[in-house]
Amino acid sequence: MTTRRGFLGRAGIAGGLFGASTLGRAGSPDQGLALEPLDPVTERLQVAIAAMPIDDTHCHPIGDRDAQTTPDGFIERIALSAFPGPSYFPEGVYDRWHQGSAAVRAELDRQFGVGKTLGVINRQFESTVFFKYLLKELAGFLGCKPKLGEVIEARNARGKNYFSYIHDLFRDARIENAMIDTGYSDGLDAAGIRRFAEAIAPTKARYIARVETITEELFAENLPYAELRDRYLARVRDALDGTGNFGGRSYGMKSYLLPDIGLIKPLYEDEPAAASWEEFRKTRTTIYPDRNDVTVRGKVLRERFLTIALEECLVRDMPMQFHAGDGEAPSVTLRNQSPYNLEEVARFDRNGLLRMPKIIPIHAGYPLVSEAAWLSHLYPNVYFETSLMTPFIHHGLLHRYLEMMEAAPLSKILFGSDAYNLPELYWLAARWGKRYLARALGVYVNGGLLDETEALEGARLILHLNNRKVYNLAGG
Repeated sequence: MTTRRGFLGRAGIAGGLFGASTLGRAGSPDQGLALEPLDPVTERLQVAIAAMPIDDTHCHPIGDRDAQTTPDGFIERIALSAFPGPSYFPEGVYDRWHQGSAAVRAELDRQFGVGKTLGVINRQFESTVFFKYLLKELAGFLGCKPKLGEVIEARNARGKNYFSYIHDLFRDARIENAMIDTGYSDGLDAAGIRRFAEAIAPTKARYIARVETITEELFAENLPYAELRDRYLARVRDALDGTGNFGGRSYGMKSYLLPDIGLIKPLYEDEPAAASWEEFRKTRTTIYPDRNDVTVRGKVLRERFLTIALEECLVRDMPMQFHAGDGEAPSVTLRNQSPYNLEEVARFDRNGLLRMPKIIPIHAGYPLVSEAAWLSHLYPNVYFETSLMTPFIHHGLLHRYLEMMEAAPLSKILFGSDAYNLPELYWLAARWGKRYLARALGVYVNGGLLDETEALEGARLILHLNNRKVYNLAGG
């Protein structure tokens, strides 16, 4: 019989965290740092799961601006601490520094310390275990030594035909569907997103519309509330049913409201939203010294417009993704992002009826993984999604996957990457996601909680089957 210590030992929780190092060559199912030499059950699971296709339920389109890069440029485009780079400085300074001459940069450095701040961010990120592990993995794929300079040199060689390189990463990762959040498209227009979709074929690019993409444009207008609402509703319907999402139709929507306001409550009445709109119009250009004052500006208005979008998703049986957990500090308020702040929209009750649209808190609610998992356990319409936690938590994914499967039904866990800026994030998430999912399932099989058949079926659900059911992807 397996003891508690033996069970935790297989999870790497009891005893030493690291066992033997088993760095493999590119293409092998077991690369990277192993917790311990794999037992036969886990090794069988890992081989089988490595061959499975993946649906990426939350990700972003990639352009060719990084076809040729530098070590610092690569780090800045992947580091989460660098992602909201403009927020570290007064408006416009970051872009002027990046686009300016040496003299312009020198002056901005004198005034605002741009280069120094970015240098600190880059060196800190370069020292993370995540980045050191990433270099080893990419070196295996690119056929070079795991040194930053050599990896970038080999990558730039492949980048001479960048979209072919992207295609190769997708094929190696076995990604079959990519649910692309167009709300962050790195400056790409419809043609640029279409170029990415063509590059990743036969992977199917499926668009997800962002609520805020529509509202930010409309909220810049001076319209009577009724016209504002009607134009918004028309845009939402065109995004979902027509070609209003960068020339394509959508399979669902996403909201970024949670980081701004925290707890979100559905609002079905227009009167308070109309009053909020009038107040918003008066203050939308006001500069507040306290960022928390800014985040509540137009709160009631935005809750009403989110409710309208949720109604449209509900009648179409489409899901709404919600940014939860993680954060993009310093441009967002981290404490607002608890998955539990989504409970009221999960209920979506009206006249005593809980109508419960499909709700997907993304990013695993990380670091509040248990909150996101428990919400999906309690509410039949709430799902659990892994993006950004996968791949950024790297080796820690074993523990986090065990944590999510403590409570989240296997039929409700969706694999995602949140890949942005660099295509390697798609590849890395798929690679590490499969690796540590296999090891987590191996813990459960060795502990007698699952048999191998149940574990493999669970992997198929998580990696692609659940996504196809949630988004109603007929025929895959």
